[in-house]
Amino acid sequence: MAHAAVMSLHAICCGLPALAVLAAAVSGATSGVTLLAGYVGEIHQFLHGHELWIIATSAALVVTGGWFELSSRRHHNHGFPWLFAFSVLCFFANVTIILVHRAVG
Repeated sequence: MAHAAVMSLHAICCGLPALAVLAAAVSGATSGVTLLAGYVGEIHQFLHGHELWIIATSAALVVTGGWFELSSRRHHNHGFPWLFAFSVLCFFANVTIILVHRAVG
């Protein structure tokens, strides 16, 4: 569940705005782009105001998921932990995006 929560945070913080921008670019409708830009701008400002909390929550979920993964693997070998690996990848993607965005903006 912790892995799913990290991926959900990543989808909301990064995927939703990226999807909105892609949809606006593909649509080619200037009025739709204008409306979408205002909506995405509000989400963007909200996320900026809470990005440290988002990263802290994401880190806590990755650590919790890692602990559960380790506890489970003490008793059973489940193969490579793909979901945990993707969870860690999402966490580092969030951190990288925030650091790059702060450096540029």
